[in-house]
Amino acid sequence: MALNLFPSTQDYPFPMPAHGYWGRSVKLTRNVILVLLILLVLVIVALPSFAEDIMPMPSMAINKELPGSRTGVLTKALGAVLQIEHASYTLSPVALVEDRFGSPLTLKDIQCHDVEYKVQYWVAADHDRSQIMQLIVTFPE
Repeated sequence: MALNLFPSTQDYPFPMPAHGYWGRSVKLTRNVILVLLILLVLVIVALPSFAEDIMPMPSMAINKELPGSRTGVLTKALGAVLQIEHASYTLSPVALVEDRFGSPLTLKDIQCHDVEYKVQYWVAADHDRSQIMQLIVTFPE
C-alpha cells in the first residue's frame, strides 16, 4: 500500500470549516493591522514635539574671560548654521547662547535672515575653528 502524501476529502476545495485556520488568520491579521495603525498615529502625534527645539541651551553662564573672544554682525541663522561677517559657523551642540542681559536663548530665538544683530562669540580653539562654543546676541531695541 502506497503512502498518500496529499490526502483528499469529500469537501475538496474547502477542506477546513470557515471558523478554522482561515478565521483565526483573519482575526490575527486584523489585530496586527490595528496595533500598527495605533502605533503609527502615536508616532505622528509625537513628531512635532521632537522637531522643535523648545528647550533652552544649557543653563550655565557664559564665561566672558575665555580667550579668543570675537565680535561681529550676525546676518543669517538657519538652524545651527550662522553667518557672521560673511563667514559660516556652526553652533556646537553644547554651545551657550544668551542675549546681552544673560538670559538663555534657544535656536528658535536666533533664527533670522537679512537682519543685523551684533554678536560676541567664542570659537572652539582645539579642533574645529568653525564651531561656536559661546554666543552673546544683542537684539536691536
